[in-house]
Amino acid sequence: MSSALRTVIERLRRDALAAPRRIFDESRTRHAALAGHADVASVLAALADDREHTYPERDALTRALLSEHRATGEALWASVLLVAYYPMLSRLRHRLVSDAVPRDELDQVVVTAFLAALGELPIHEQADRIAMRLRQRTERQVFAFLRKEREQQHPSADPDELAMFGTESINARRLETTDEELFDLALLLERAAEEGIPQSSLEVVAATVLRRELLRSYVDRVAPDDDLVRERMYQR
Repeated sequence: MSSALRTVIERLRRDALAAPRRIFDESRTRHAALAGHADVASVLAALADDREHTYPERDALTRALLSEHRATGEALWASVLLVAYYPMLSRLRHRLVSDAVPRDELDQVVVTAFLAALGELPIHEQADRIAMRLRQRTERQVFAFLRKEREQQHPSADPDELAMFGTESINARRLETTDEELFDLALLLERAAEEGIPQSSLEVVAATVLRRELLRSYVDRVAPDDDLVRERMYQR
């Protein structure tokens, strides 16, 4: 990610931490996930903790922040989400190469796509895997925009020629998705070696990423014959 965007994210962090206290205090009365945090700094710290057992809390926090962002329109919530998801945005930006959009504008494309994804993502109480859904929707926004820009610059090009300029054909997009999944898997395996991620987590990754098994099917296959236990495992 460019140093320019990194600077913007740091400014957003400072602005979020300095926002009027009443905005956060009012939100705490509406969301149980926020009620346990004293301030924005505490929320950001919780969202930055990527240990496996914190995932449900991070999911709930993101859902609460999205709800406040939609309901109030306060700039604070978009800033907090941008800061919290900066690592994901940085990885996406690092992957982008485009002849249709100047390099110094790609940062803006990524941020704009993320903000658009915030407006699209369903946030009902049963929604899970919020981080994954945000990443997927942000990627779709980015690649759709880049495709449109390339098509406008090369209106007479056929699909294969557009692919040469970086516009994904269906097969190319499948390959890119696979590359992204394998990249995520590589990061997970690296963390497993360094931090001792449980074997059970790696088994889930192997089933859902490598073997393309639906998460619900995996849970039904490995969980005890207890609906409550199965549902807890699925949510976890």
